[in-house]
Amino acid sequence: MDEKKGTIKYSVAGIKATVGKNAGKVLYHPRKQQSGVIDLPGLAQHMSEHDSKYNEGDIYAVLVQAVKCIKEFAADGYKVRLGALGAFAPQLKVSSKLSAEDVSAGDITAVSLRWEPGARTKNFIDEVQFQQVAKRKNQALLLQAEKSGQGTMSLAEKTGGSQSGDGGSGNQGAGGE
Repeated sequence: MDEKKGTIKYSVAGIKATVGKNAGKVLYHPRKQQSGVIDLPGLAQHMSEHDSKYNEGDIYAVLVQAVKCIKEFAADGYKVRLGALGAFAPQLKVSSKLSAEDVSAGDITAVSLRWEPGARTKNFIDEVQFQQVAKRKNQALLLQAEKSGQGTMSLAEKTGGSQSGDGGSGNQGAGGE
């Protein structure tokens, strides 16, 4: 079955290299533009619309229970593997000491879950297409110009002439993106 490809929007961002053969030069790369956020109820609703015999409420309840159970296992030091989805494992935030003798449980300041992608979620580039869009900052300026009835505008004037900033979503990984 041929599934529809998703579309990830990106803008072009520049950052000045500080080391290596390109030190001092601005290097450009694609930066993901987040389309939005889907919460647990939204995911449950979407899943129920995929020819599921389970309704949105049932799926939501199972997902909420899965979160509770994953946390319980992680609290006992287990990694929880969920097949193609990946695995969740406990991750510690710690402070360091100069001497091994000084290390104690008090140096653990937080516990969170770390997600490791599974085989089908590690790299699914073949299931995605990409669309370049203007930087977020420029999108806002263009919308403002359209609303005020301006026929044309100079982004260089509005942004101080610099086009190397990212203006992206600020999401580079973890939850957001």
